[in-house]
Amino acid sequence: METESADIPPNQTLYVNNLYEKISKKKLIEQLLLLFSKYGPILEIVGSKSLKMRGQAFIVFKDITSASNALREMNGFNFLDRPMKIQYCKSKSDAVSKLDGTYMEKKREREENDKKGSNKKQDRKLTGQQQQQQQQQQQQQQKRPAPTSTTSPTTSNGTVSLQPRDDPPNKTLFVENLPDKCDSMMLSMLFSQFQGFKEVHMVESKKGIAFIEFEDEIKSGFAMTNLQHFKVTPDKPMVVSFAAQ
Repeated sequence: METESADIPPNQTLYVNNLYEKISKKKLIEQLLLLFSKYGPILEIVGSKSLKMRGQAFIVFKDITSASNALREMNGFNFLDRPMKIQYCKSKSDAVSKLDGTYMEKKREREENDKKGSNKKQDRKLTGQQQQQQQQQQQQQQKRPAPTSTTSPTTSNGTVSLQPRDDPPNKTLFVENLPDKCDSMMLSMLFSQFQGFKEVHMVESKKGIAFIEFEDEIKSGFAMTNLQHFKVTPDKPMVVSFAAQ
């Protein structure tokens, strides 16, 4: 995939650079997926730790509208203390080629170029199962119910309820049902999109819960409404409530 500085027609693939370089490829892809999946189904995210590709990534959406919305809202977003630079990608990704039926033609062209001595580029692809999980995640986010104000935090069999706790509004949010791999950096990136965000407090003694601090209850309430039941992983919709005082 290549990019150029001139204007490029809108398409499904975004080229992102000026990314923080001292992070593993796996962690980078996880966090980019967390940030961009709210704009629409993502077919793949390509990143590399090679010297040539360091600090760069390609994000392939299923449709142009999702990619355009993501570019408009996330260009310049402060990601790990560095503003992301985003533009449309010049060339079509393999994932998009498979959708429109031009993949075999593109593959043959690549093979011919390889025979002429050009360096072979290995695509970093998500498995079909991961793609299906991401699409299911997007469908569930669109269907997620609005938060209710009264309920118990757990069900009768002891599992976490998907209903928020019934505590008075305040500036601190209590987040539960988080996956074990979720850390303060992931939560900071998620909640820092909302005005008034201050900090994240993880509970080291118990996995799956955290406290999020905002400037006041209005800002914390807005974040709670927008992130209620957001799925950090396909099987873990997080439950956001006002913290007990």
